[in-house]
Amino acid sequence: MKKLAVLGPAGTYSALAATLLKDSYDIDYTPTILKVCSIVDEEKDGLIPFENTLDGYVMEGLDAIIKNKLFICEQVFYDVNFSFIAHTKNLSKIKEVYVQYKAYGQCIDFITKHNLIPRITQSNMESYDKFKMNIEESVGAIVPIHVDKREFELCIDYIADSRVDQTRFVRLSKERKIYPPVANSCCSAIITPILDSPGVLFDILEAFKENKINLCSILSRPRRDLMGNYIFYVEFDIKPHEFNILEVLKKRLEYNQKNSFTVIGIYNKVEVKK
Repeated sequence: MKKLAVLGPAGTYSALAATLLKDSYDIDYTPTILKVCSIVDEEKDGLIPFENTLDGYVMEGLDAIIKNKLFICEQVFYDVNFSFIAHTKNLSKIKEVYVQYKAYGQCIDFITKHNLIPRITQSNMESYDKFKMNIEESVGAIVPIHVDKREFELCIDYIADSRVDQTRFVRLSKERKIYPPVANSCCSAIITPILDSPGVLFDILEAFKENKINLCSILSRPRRDLMGNYIFYVEFDIKPHEFNILEVLKKRLEYNQKNSFTVIGIYNKVEVKK
């Protein structure tokens, strides 16, 4: 059975999302998203949280995909929410909170309302474990709603800014698996401008419009060579009969050596619940 690196320890939303993948894997828990991406190889895939309805893309994960030259093979969606736990029922005594950095963005209204100072962690289960080892009444924790909370004095469920909170997870591979889609799919690509000139972004957007491609996302990320140099991550819909459009798009974007265009994944499209 192939191994799958996921954000640990056991009990994280990443671990739960792994059960939704089409294949089964031997799970290898790692402490950070960066670590997950760095150990993906021919023997091991990775699964990371990639986008959230409340807090947007996980930029750390996107940057690690680009840095490690990984490919997106599959995506799954998982409904998430959070609970606040403490060793005292008196909320006014609680001054600090263990919270994972993306959970912080999803629960910002609760944190702000109660004037809590965050103690940032790398995973939700790290927040849970650190809280259990800390008996101070002045410290609480924001944890996944599914964990066992019966031993704590205070528990407030569903504290995310919205009851509709969903995270998209992507499975990553070192092997380039770019196949013609057999059903309506998503395509991810990296566009790197080579010439810095007026209208670079307009030219990129125009290429998608000319070819009637539904562009779902576009994000700029620093190239990390010179200040002001950026690359673009794009996602767009692709249908089975449109596979040849990738070559057309590549020629259009790379004309006169203006950009480089690299597909980093064609994978299953998931219909998001409304």
